[in-house]
Amino acid sequence: MTSELKLKQKSKNNKMMYILVPVLVALFLIISFGIVSMQVELSQKNAELANINNEITRIENENKLLSRYQKAEYKVEYMESIARDELGYALPEERVYYIIPKD
Repeated sequence: MTSELKLKQKSKNNKMMYILVPVLVALFLIISFGIVSMQVELSQKNAELANINNEITRIENENKLLSRYQKAEYKVEYMESIARDELGYALPEERVYYIIPKD
């Protein structure tokens, strides 16, 4: 009788293992997928943060330059820079050279 009980116990344990092992494997895969997807998202957010920080630096530098032009002594310089850079104008005595890069 004890041998029958032991066989039933082993059979019950084997059935439990057949259920428990796939459940644990599935749980492991789900957790692994979650960790990997979080790492991918984290690296994307870090790249986005670096781009935003670069944009902030660029805008701060532009603001410093523009705040300089608020002073009366730099208004003429500002108008000249707009005329040259954005409108393509030049002073009468200036020569403008355009550098065309070779392809």
